[in-house]
Amino acid sequence: MNLPNLLRNHLPESKSIIGDDEFILLNRKEYHVTQISPVNAVLHNLGFRVSYSYRTLLAICDQLSTGLVGGDFNIIISDPSMAVAGFYCWLKAGGSKNFGRIYAPKGVGRFRGADSILGELLSEFSGNTLSKSDSKPEEQRKALFTIVIGNTKQSNQTIFAIDRYTEIESGFLVLKDYARVDAFDERDYHEQKGVFPAITFEGHALAVKTAGVK
Repeated sequence: MNLPNLLRNHLPESKSIIGDDEFILLNRKEYHVTQISPVNAVLHNLGFRVSYSYRTLLAICDQLSTGLVGGDFNIIISDPSMAVAGFYCWLKAGGSKNFGRIYAPKGVGRFRGADSILGELLSEFSGNTLSKSDSKPEEQRKALFTIVIGNTKQSNQTIFAIDRYTEIESGFLVLKDYARVDAFDERDYHEQKGVFPAITFEGHALAVKTAGVK
């Protein structure tokens, strides 16, 4: 049971309602659904059910990653819970055996329910993943565009993602659920590091860095 269903009799009349277990959005056009539609097929084949909030996080990654197709890149994942986002970025950025290295010091877990084509890609993704505790881009890869994906359920997850983001030359940082009241946003820490992310309606944090801008 989600919030719109629980509170339907108490809500004002509206032309559309979008929501999940955490929020309700009234009178917004269906572009929100269109925005997340490219994500649905991948999630379906992976056998994952995620919230609207997570889907919008993937939609952001979709837009930012697609422009990388054709070049090499790095992905840094702070926590296994963000492995789906890591794989999605890798997939949309044109990841293959030769492009897209993943650094996941805590691992990426195991995916299930993939069809034969997606399963092949998952195998390549796993083959490109480095899971040692000190994994991070090697010196010769530091100049490549780097995607940093973090969670904010624990303080060390947030700090890890911020530290890795400050080390890259160009790329973007996404922090899931950064604006939740129970999130460990570590605001003082990232402000000291000079990281001032934008916050989406769903509460995710996004920061972008271009080459030459420190």
